[in-house]
Amino acid sequence: MKEIIEIPHEPNATLDGIQKVMYAKNEQGEFERYNYGSSVEEFATQVAVEEYETLKQECLVRIKQGLSSPIEYFMYENRMDLPTLASAVGMFQWRVKRHLKMSVFQTMSDALLLRYADVFSLDLFYLKDFR
Repeated sequence: MKEIIEIPHEPNATLDGIQKVMYAKNEQGEFERYNYGSSVEEFATQVAVEEYETLKQECLVRIKQGLSSPIEYFMYENRMDLPTLASAVGMFQWRVKRHLKMSVFQTMSDALLLRYADVFSLDLFYLKDFR
């Protein structure tokens, strides 16, 4: 039985005009390059972006209340979660989770903050004085 794979060619606004490529076997059984676009993928991307935006706005409120640190804000700004950020800065997740609290953030050394600033591509001064 021959396996037929349908490759979606739907427009995806989240790719901003760029086309994704996927490789699939053609009728002769050889791999061939195909343009790929999926409305399902577009929807999933839009939902994820909206979720990060919501988390970012909620974090801004917590920063003003003195609960969350700017690290948490920039984590969401860069569309990261705790495991991703911990991996990027080379620390255990429990340690990064502590750094998301404003009370801990205010006691962190410049060397430690610089690791986060580098991951977020920010100036250290901007990270320290973010409000």
